[in-house]
Amino acid sequence: MAKHSFQIYLSYSQVCVFVNTLEQPFNDWSDRNFSQGFSWRPGSASFRTLAEDGEHKINLYINEPIPPLPINCIRAFKVPFESSDGNIEIASISDSAQLKIPPGNYTLQTEFIKYESDSKPEINIRLNKGESGFLILKADSEIDATTELDLMAQPAT
Repeated sequence: MAKHSFQIYLSYSQVCVFVNTLEQPFNDWSDRNFSQGFSWRPGSASFRTLAEDGEHKINLYINEPIPPLPINCIRAFKVPFESSDGNIEIASISDSAQLKIPPGNYTLQTEFIKYESDSKPEINIRLNKGESGFLILKADSEIDATTELDLMAQPAT
């Protein structure tokens, strides 16, 4: 069980979690990916952030008990994630952090926390061993949780 906090510069309204051996780790976003708030394919998950760009505080929890969503959580998602060697990155086009986790299948949960214009946006990323489906846990007015999900993104070129 572990918790790590770090800062990363995010751009293009996305935070990405991917295995670092992918040749093209970033995903293209379909219209449906954009409206549902995430773009996913095996080994790569991208999530639509609350802020378009800038420094973000990332709180990474690995195999920690998952509490109820924080009261100030604006949007949250749960998707499956697998890493065969445990080498992953949390990244955007402009910055990344390389991390090592135990290899295996995970539930990847992202939580976007409400922030004020004079504060740094904060994102909780939770990786817990085990299988997961796809779920929009919390949607704000910019997320469409009513339409069938697009669950197979294409690599960005």
